Amino acid sequence: MLRHVSSLLPGRPIDVVAHSIGGFVTGLAASAPKLRRIVTMGAQYAYWRDYAPASRLGMLAKWHVAMPALTALYGYFPGRRLGWLEDTPSGVVRDWAFSRARFEAARRGDGESLRRRLGAVTAPILALSVTDDPFGTVPAIERVLDYFTGSDRTHLRLSPGTAGVAEIGHFAFFHSRFEHSLWPIPLAWLRTGALPDTVPGEAVGYRSASLPPAK
Repeated sequence: MLRHVSSLLPGRPIDVVAHSIGGFVTGLAASAPKLRRIVTMGAQYAYWRDYAPASRLGMLAKWHVAMPALTALYGYFPGRRLGWLEDTPSGVVRDWAFSRARFEAARRGDGESLRRRLGAVTAPILALSVTDDPFGTVPAIERVLDYFTGSDRTHLRLSPGTAGVAEIGHFAFFHSRFEHSLWPIPLAWLRTGALPDTVPGEAVGYRSASLPPAK
């Protein structure tokens, strides 16, 4: 897709807004070093120890036990029939269900090359997360950001109260009801590369590509 956009709009800057695993796999694209800016929302790759403690056991049973078991039975995950995601190929389920603390550890043969590809991305990243997202916890977001060593990375953590609601969770950020309360945050950053001085939320951390990773 990135190559296609580049061919349609040669010479134009390309920005990416990505949700969940999309915020991680964006960095695996061979053309990702051409990106200007990246915004991620709840970006993680389903390492079960990063799930919110209150939800961890239930999520572990659902995503890492039931889902691969059903996939082994049917040869794919019949998500549509169950009203649980969409039908999903077995390889995708395998990567999800058996993810490890280090992404490259679960890859056979190409793990280190993929890790280097993530580090080759130079676009600055604004990583958004919300406090009631059981997937996108602080450890989960920070784990992903640690791979983008060539990028300046800002992690902004929001709460439902920021938008005047009781909950946002993992999926609702892109719902149109947040058009005026939450969407201006990434839009302003995409336009200018900087957050407004009055931006709501808590800046969890900032990493500069010019500095070594924190110990």
